[in-house]
Amino acid sequence: MNEDMYTPTAAAIAEAFALGEPLGDLVLVRRGDTDTWRLETVTGSYFVKGYWSSTAQFTPGGLTDQLEVAMAFENRALAAGIDQAEPIAPVDPVLGWITRINERLFRVYRWVESRPLAADDDITEWLGRTLAQVHQLQPVGASGLPDWWRTALGPRADWENWFTAAQERGKEWADLAWDRFPLILDLTDRIRNVCELAPDCVVTHGDFKTHNLLNTPDGPVLVDWDSVRVDSAALEAARVAYIFAAGKQEPITSILTAYTAAGGDVSWPGEDLFLSESRHDLHVLFEHVLVCLGELAPARWMTDPEQTATKLLTEFPGKLAGLRSLVG
Repeated sequence: MNEDMYTPTAAAIAEAFALGEPLGDLVLVRRGDTDTWRLETVTGSYFVKGYWSSTAQFTPGGLTDQLEVAMAFENRALAAGIDQAEPIAPVDPVLGWITRINERLFRVYRWVESRPLAADDDITEWLGRTLAQVHQLQPVGASGLPDWWRTALGPRADWENWFTAAQERGKEWADLAWDRFPLILDLTDRIRNVCELAPDCVVTHGDFKTHNLLNTPDGPVLVDWDSVRVDSAALEAARVAYIFAAGKQEPITSILTAYTAAGGDVSWPGEDLFLSESRHDLHVLFEHVLVCLGELAPARWMTDPEQTATKLLTEFPGKLAGLRSLVG
């Protein structure tokens, strides 16, 4: 059986994790990089995660190598008291908290009752403090950023070939791409430089996003530790602040102030403080250009690659300028 096609039964999950008799079927929560469900049993409510073989990886090797690194760091964060969900151990583990059912990997957490973040929720202090705590768990020490930072750093000739192909095929974004070409080359050089110089690499959660933060009656909880990776502490802190503050200067400053008050340091990047956000934009553009040219299969989350490529290229100059303006 193709493991990516297998959807477990409630009984199979309950048995594999000793959760007691199910009170109903699995209820789908989300389908994306992983599949997730809610399961109710006589012993409580649980969050079930099923992995795809294509689940994102940021460490050398296969999916189990990524998950081994991720779970070790997640366990370290648990021991340090980082606010997170409670993992449930399987009866017959393949690796840590993970088991295999019909050739597909699964894990389970105790369900966390929560609500989405609201516009008036002030989590700046918690977020800055938690970011600093996570970054202090496992410093790497060596200078230089890992390979995943460099994925979209193609040589000039590659971008020229892609944009020429787009023009020959009549892509609506082709002329715009050539207009943005000098900015792409400049950003690529900036990223390459920072990749060599970054002095503050740490192992980190790697996916601080609003959908991975649950707002509970007892305060925020950070979930989804599967994307653990090495990153620059300062550059990740700045990008996380940008994401949670929706690009607004005042809350960005508040988050980074809380981060530095808890021991974080964002001083070294200077005007490149928000370069991680620019790198992300370049990476997304890179992927969409290749998808539009048929050189890369579309990811599950992509909806309209042509429209997205046009939007990214249109907004590219303004976004770069806006990020640089945020550096005080």
